[in-house]
Amino acid sequence: MIKRYLMLLFVLLGLSSCESAVGPSFERMSETELAMYNASLPTDEQIICQEEIRGWIGGRYQRLPKLCLTVREIKRRQSLVEAVSSSGFGGGADPGSVVC
Repeated sequence: MIKRYLMLLFVLLGLSSCESAVGPSFERMSETELAMYNASLPTDEQIICQEEIRGWIGGRYQRLPKLCLTVREIKRRQSLVEAVSSSGFGGGADPGSVVC
């Protein structure tokens, strides 16, 4: 019986160690809070947010949520879009619509 409790204890400890660290929610930060957060970071690690967009996009009504990415991630996505559009694998789609 004690072995079962010990086994359960080890399993629970193992699962609790898998919990990820909770970071700041950039989507909920104000511009001032975001500027203060970015002030101490190198340029590639700074966060840039695109506000929520609602309206007619591409001939239909769409809602794009607020999106916050690091400058490094934005550069990586832009290079992927350029690579796809220059290789001809874009399939005629809008290169800006590529989601990685």
